[in-house]
Amino acid sequence: MTKLPITAAAFAALPTHAQLRRVEQLARQALPLFGLPPDSSVKILNYSENATYLITPPAGSTGPRRVLRINRPGYHPRAFIATELAWVNALRRDTPLLTAEPLPGLDGEYVQHVWHPAVPEPRHCVLMTFVAGAEPDDTNRVASFALLGEVTARLHLHAAAWKPAQPILRERWDFDTMLGPDGHWGRWQNGLGMTPAIQRHLARVLPVLRRRVEAVGYSRARFGLIHADLRAANLLVNDGRVAVIDFDDCGHSWFIYDLAAALSFIETHPDVPACIEAWLGAYTQLRTLSKVELAAIPTFIMLRRMLLVAWIGSHADTAQARAMGPRFTTDTCALADDYLGKFN
Repeated sequence: MTKLPITAAAFAALPTHAQLRRVEQLARQALPLFGLPPDSSVKILNYSENATYLITPPAGSTGPRRVLRINRPGYHPRAFIATELAWVNALRRDTPLLTAEPLPGLDGEYVQHVWHPAVPEPRHCVLMTFVAGAEPDDTNRVASFALLGEVTARLHLHAAAWKPAQPILRERWDFDTMLGPDGHWGRWQNGLGMTPAIQRHLARVLPVLRRRVEAVGYSRARFGLIHADLRAANLLVNDGRVAVIDFDDCGHSWFIYDLAAALSFIETHPDVPACIEAWLGAYTQLRTLSKVELAAIPTFIMLRRMLLVAWIGSHADTAQARAMGPRFTTDTCALADDYLGKFN
């Protein structure tokens, strides 16, 4: 048993494995709220923005596997999570896409608010069905991007027509909320390996990005509810059917931004032009994009890259951030030079 209690600062200073030992105690406390045995097997699947666990019934018991998500504290209000789950349920009802099905607690509520003294603050918890499948074959990246383009178009078509009973309450992803001083993912100036010289170098791109994204505008044809992190890692393919997972970042933004999100962490790869062509080819079979949006693709790729610099800096203890390292920041300088050479 982990020593209790702990302050927020002390918890943040713990290594990842020590944090997870504590968060697992909160996960086990959440299980009975959803009618699950507290001695179920609890296996960590992902620990980044949230802690996501695979829940398996205890030995000798029957029942399906479930997925428990423990939300990062302070990121989404309860009403925002409710919108996410409502969209997921609507997609299951209205489209051929698969998603994990949100499951209510014993009190009928999808979002459970759980506290355990091993963790310094209460957490929102959500239970979902387990979706079988594997990520698209990463040996054929171009084919994966064609699939991403098709799926993204279906999401956008649904979002544009969706009329839920409750207001759509989600974060807004625009220039200020991405790269402003109070950005959702922290400050890009705190990226790994950042120096004053690199800050000055990257700052040159900001006014150009702002001017060009603002020129795309905010009409309902170009700006609406999007997944905002629809990468191949968030698709599961099983027996010819495609499931979309991880709607945690969904919010209001430019539709074309979802293409930039699909290119996260591979912006410098030589396959990028072919990936963009494949994505657009599949997407535009279902939904049109304006010439203005198409011309803005490099701008949104640069915008997303700068946002990822901020994310890596604010998530330096995650495996993804460690894998990217300071080189991600220095490579972003080269991307900025290329971008400014074309659009300054």
